[in-house]
Amino acid sequence: MNEYLYSVTVTYDSAPTPKWVGRYSDALSAVEVYQKFIDHGFANEYATVNLSEPSGKMHTKTFYKTGMVVTR
Repeated sequence: MNEYLYSVTVTYDSAPTPKWVGRYSDALSAVEVYQKFIDHGFANEYATVNLSEPSGKMHTKTFYKTGMVVTR
């Protein structure tokens, strides 16, 4: 059985749940997937991409329709 320690989620606009969730057992795979997101995709206004680590740390990128990108 795999233990998934890292997750990447994508949420469009102000949706209450993610549109997509990926789970990974290692940091490298999770970061590679996180870095593949480069725009707002099919969102109306913005897409939020989160990478969560086992420690609870969250990395967030928000891609706006206007082209602006905010990272936290």
